[in-house]
Amino acid sequence: MEAQKPLEDSPKLSLDSIAEDLFGLSIRGLQTIFTVWTRPRRYFAAAKSSDWNDTYTPSVRLWLSFFALFSALKFWWLGTNAGMIGAFATGFERAGLSLPDGTSYWDVGSEAVSWIFVWVPVVQIASMILLALVYNVWAERTTLALRQRYLFAVMIPSASLMPFFLTVMLAVPMQLMTAYGMFLAVAAFVIDFQTGYRGAFSNASRLGRAWRAGLLALMVVTINTCTAIAVQIAGIIMISQKYGVAAGL
Repeated sequence: MEAQKPLEDSPKLSLDSIAEDLFGLSIRGLQTIFTVWTRPRRYFAAAKSSDWNDTYTPSVRLWLSFFALFSALKFWWLGTNAGMIGAFATGFERAGLSLPDGTSYWDVGSEAVSWIFVWVPVVQIASMILLALVYNVWAERTTLALRQRYLFAVMIPSASLMPFFLTVMLAVPMQLMTAYGMFLAVAAFVIDFQTGYRGAFSNASRLGRAWRAGLLALMVVTINTCTAIAVQIAGIIMISQKYGVAAGL
């Protein structure tokens, strides 16, 4: 029987390791976010190295880690999001959806929001991967892998602010939800644009960087907005059919 190794010979696991296990984020990841915000061109240059210069967290992994964080904190953002749940509950009530005994419109609204919250990230992730396949206006020759690295790097700063925006959304009244959604789209466009302009398209002129960054930011925001709307519509249809059948409609 093999003897156990002494405890002092075991690999040391820090709080940084625990954070990465939970959320995909680590101290290196946080340093990477800081670099993308402050010196994005340095990060985009490192993307050309197979190991990111052994300094930064890969952009795809970092971007996906935010969705892991959203999922981990889902109970908080959804459990107290009266504005979003109320908006769906009111919509179902105005539509005259018949509910089984013991089920309220608030319950149905909460169920719809939970379903949508799960599927929006999944659809958006798939959409961004597909976008990386077709967007090839980087002012340089790129491989598929490099295009994916560039694309997700552009979206890291806006994704890093989503925990803040989702927290603020908890206090947004139901009647202002649409306006707040429009604000988020504009904010995401501005943040993605400045990241692309300052960090990507290094071989292009200022004008070349501007229109390329603007085109990419517009495409990302448009796709994310359309996918979010499509998933919401799908959620409404799914909930309506579920309770419509239960009510004998």
